[in-house]
Amino acid sequence: MGDFPQNWHYFGASVRGPAHVRSGTLNQDAWRGGRLRNGAAIAVCDGLGSRPYARRGAREACRAVFFAVRQWSAVPTAPIEALLRLIHVIWSLRVYPYAEADCATTCLFAVAGSDGRLHMAQLGDGLSLVMDGNTRQATARAADGFVNETTGLGVARQLSEWETFECDQSADTAVLLATDGVADDLDGTRLGEFVHFVRSTYCPLAPAERWRRVANDLRNWPTPYHSDDKTLAFLWRDNMEAREA
Repeated sequence: MGDFPQNWHYFGASVRGPAHVRSGTLNQDAWRGGRLRNGAAIAVCDGLGSRPYARRGAREACRAVFFAVRQWSAVPTAPIEALLRLIHVIWSLRVYPYAEADCATTCLFAVAGSDGRLHMAQLGDGLSLVMDGNTRQATARAADGFVNETTGLGVARQLSEWETFECDQSADTAVLLATDGVADDLDGTRLGEFVHFVRSTYCPLAPAERWRRVANDLRNWPTPYHSDDKTLAFLWRDNMEAREA
C-alpha cells in the first residue's frame, strides 16, 4: 500500500430500474471502487440505453478507469488530460471488437491520491458531489438537465467534453457519484442533505451489511415508476481504522 493513508472507505451498489425488471433487461449501469497503490478511487458508468452493447461499455469503462489511474498515478506530475486520454484508449481496446458507438457509456470517477489531492471527472450525465465541510457539485448542471447528457465514451470526440474538478483533501472529505437513475430524482436545492443522509445512514454499517442496505434502498426507490437503472458510489475519509480488507 506504500504510504497511502488507510482511513479511506468506499461502497456502492447498482440495481436494475423497474422497467428493466419488468422487461427482463440486464442492468446497463456499472460501478467500481477500490484502493490503489497511491490512492483510492470510485467510478460509476451508465451505458446509453439505445446502444446494443451498452452494458459491456459501462462495465469496461469502470475497469478502464482503474487501469488508467494506476498508470497515471505512477507519474506524479502527469496532468488530468493524460488520464482522460488513457481512459479513452484503454476502453476502446476493452470493448473491441465491438464498435465504440455500440458500447457508448457515461463515465464519472473520483481519485483520492496520496499527495493530498482529490481529482474528479465526468463525461455525460449523472451527478458528482464533493463534501469537505460544505457540499458542492464537482461538475456543472444545467437548469433543465445535465449539460453533457448526450455525450460519453464512444460519443465524445474531444477532451473538452469532460468536466473535471480538483481540490485538496480534508479530514472529512467525502465524494458521491450517481447515475441519472438516482440523480434525476434529487432536489437540486437539497443535495447537501442527501450526502449527509448517505454518510450517516450507510457509513457506520459493516461492509457486507452496507452493500445489502444500499442495494435494497435503491430497489425500493421512492419514485417507483422511474424506469432507469440506479447506481450510487461513495468514497469518504475519516479518522477511524479502515474496515475494508
